[in-house]
Amino acid sequence: MVIWIDGPNGVGKSTLAERLRELDPHSFVFDAEQVGNAVRENTPKELFNGYIFEGYPLWFELCAALLSDLSRRYDGTIYVPMTLTERDSFEKIAAPLRQSGIAAAHILLTSTYEVVHDRILQRGEEEDCWCMENIGLCLERQRDFDGVVRLLSVGKTVDELARELLEAVGQGLTGR
Repeated sequence: MVIWIDGPNGVGKSTLAERLRELDPHSFVFDAEQVGNAVRENTPKELFNGYIFEGYPLWFELCAALLSDLSRRYDGTIYVPMTLTERDSFEKIAAPLRQSGIAAAHILLTSTYEVVHDRILQRGEEEDCWCMENIGLCLERQRDFDGVVRLLSVGKTVDELARELLEAVGQGLTGR
């Protein structure tokens, strides 16, 4: 199973994915950002389409292909902590997986602007960094996501969120 953990930068996606991996050592954390960096950094500057990987169709294809390959050869859960900003982005990756018989869940960690802002500062980033500049964009666009399980992260420990996520996935509350 592939579990995409979404939410604005600073909401705790990577922290949650790493905690889930610790709870189940036979799971894997897939870094979709590294896939996006490879696509963007190997694209001519004339074709630069912004810093959000969703502007690069090849990113979707490569993520789906890699996740599909891993899922066929690895029987553990694969966690993907990655921010998405477009409503159809998850389906662009999940649809090919599902066509291959691979279960894919979309979890969205929700929060407030203030909490995310403070978490970004706590991890040592500056007030004018890319993550800070895009908090509003993420929160606004993710509000309209369909077929996603929303987990409020405010005031919860990473263990509480891990428990909630595993319960949601175990009960089949995984969106489409």
